[in-house]
Amino acid sequence: MEECHSFNKTDRKLQGGLDTTHVVMAEAGPKKTVEVDKDHLSCCICLNLLSVPKLLQCCHTFCRKCLQKYIEKQEDASHKKGFDCPVCRQFTAIPNPMAGWADQIVTDFRIQAMIDDSPESGGKQGVTSEVSANDREFILVEVINGKTSQDEKNPKVTDIVVLMQEDKDVIVIADGNNCCVKAFWMEPYKDREMSCRLIINEMIKNSLGRIAKINETQIFLTAFHCQTLYIITVNNGLSIHTTIDTGKFNLGNGVISAKTPSIPETRLAIGYSKGLSIMDMDGSVVRNMDISNDGQNYTNDPWYLAITPACNILVSDRNDCLLCVTQKREVLWKYPTKTPAGLDCDVQGNIYLAICDENKVVLMSPDGEFINDVLSADNIKKPRGIWYDSVKKRLYVAELDGLIKVFEHKQ
Repeated sequence: MEECHSFNKTDRKLQGGLDTTHVVMAEAGPKKTVEVDKDHLSCCICLNLLSVPKLLQCCHTFCRKCLQKYIEKQEDASHKKGFDCPVCRQFTAIPNPMAGWADQIVTDFRIQAMIDDSPESGGKQGVTSEVSANDREFILVEVINGKTSQDEKNPKVTDIVVLMQEDKDVIVIADGNNCCVKAFWMEPYKDREMSCRLIINEMIKNSLGRIAKINETQIFLTAFHCQTLYIITVNNGLSIHTTIDTGKFNLGNGVISAKTPSIPETRLAIGYSKGLSIMDMDGSVVRNMDISNDGQNYTNDPWYLAITPACNILVSDRNDCLLCVTQKREVLWKYPTKTPAGLDCDVQGNIYLAICDENKVVLMSPDGEFINDVLSADNIKKPRGIWYDSVKKRLYVAELDGLIKVFEHKQ
């Protein structure tokens, strides 16, 4: 099977009376513009523009809602713990069969970005058009209190991710003071805000931690001064799915969507004192990265990590710099700065980085060049976790004292 590049292949068949069409599209790098028509961005099931495009291992893409409805009609899906692609019939395994199966399938944000820029979208996707990185300005649209009625102490929020489940955003944070992971979302049918929390380990107070998104229903948690990794399921609640013992005291983390000759593969990037590791989901070490190719330690305290669209590792070294490192241990660039913290990338590879001591968020190019300050002390205080939603053009900032602030592109 050819390598999957998150784009569709020409494949017109009839399955259950549906006209299922997919068309080849060239891979788009951050500096290229790809012109596509409506058919290129259409769902094979509903034939409309893709809405929250979900990419299967066979490289066919469907609307999240359409895929969910299709799976629900497969009577043997629960028994088989997976389903056959509606187009090519290749089997897709689901590790944790449950309601909301489609949310466990990776969202193709590059396809979504094309849809956003397409004149056919007409604003129907509920997102704004792309704005040049040099011209991005943000306005505050929402503030969420990270403290719940169950908390014994005031929160100490250290990281944030946002999941999309059944057309609602689920905000997940790590709270070190209360030794827990929390989730917040709006339940439209009840017209109320909902929240839940999961105590991780009361013996590691003030040590949580870093969280990274595996898929729309799973996150990856590391805790400082702890050798255990936690894979946590997020689906109308929080539960520990599995744990992994690394044998090292963990710091920052990230999730790499690796591409193999056969199927896409998820790997975990973990930071520890003076080094990095890449692991499989079962805890097997794929590569130790404690030194660069020239034999030097390139990081001392990698307390936040992020993964670029090119699957390179961004390392926020607590005291003095931001690094971009390849999985082959090459240092692509180094940006000196004091107290860098949480960070995230957009689909073009631009980087949002929190600077703790200066109470600001800066925007940087994929090559590590400073672009501008996008948020300052007028907007935020003690920023730690950062999450950027490339579909809705939203920037989420988790403040250490417990507030979650949501910003949107200014029109």
